[in-house]
Amino acid sequence: MSVKSWLLTVFRELFLYHYKSLEFRAEVFALIIAPGCKNAKDCSFKILKEVAAEIYKNDRHRQDVFLNITRGYAAMILRNEPASYDEAIKDINRKVRANKSFAMKINMNHINRFLRDDISEDKRFLQQRIAEFLEDQSKEASCPINIVKSESL
Repeated sequence: MSVKSWLLTVFRELFLYHYKSLEFRAEVFALIIAPGCKNAKDCSFKILKEVAAEIYKNDRHRQDVFLNITRGYAAMILRNEPASYDEAIKDINRKVRANKSFAMKINMNHINRFLRDDISEDKRFLQQRIAEFLEDQSKEASCPINIVKSESL
């Protein structure tokens, strides 16, 4: 990784445009990736690299920062398993409720690429439930808010 990418990772709040959006995406992907890993070193980030290239097409530094942040979140989830899954889900839910535009960052086509069949049944079920949660979050934010039916009409 280049020095610039490392600096962006360390000082992302100062130097990175829309870092909260990037960090949110990283947390979402870490949540779906973690069940398919035995430990942080075991995780394969090949698909994530492809997704990062699709999301941040012409910005290699942003891709590198995204990958590093996602790796960090995945390692954190795997260290504190299962409590970290709950914490990450609550955090994502809180962020989507606070900022509905974050839900638009959840792309189910990207998420579904991480669903694996070659893992234990428990992990596969966990991964499927996480995918359902993320899909609900993206749908919830796309629904009109505060629609009130008027009985007087």
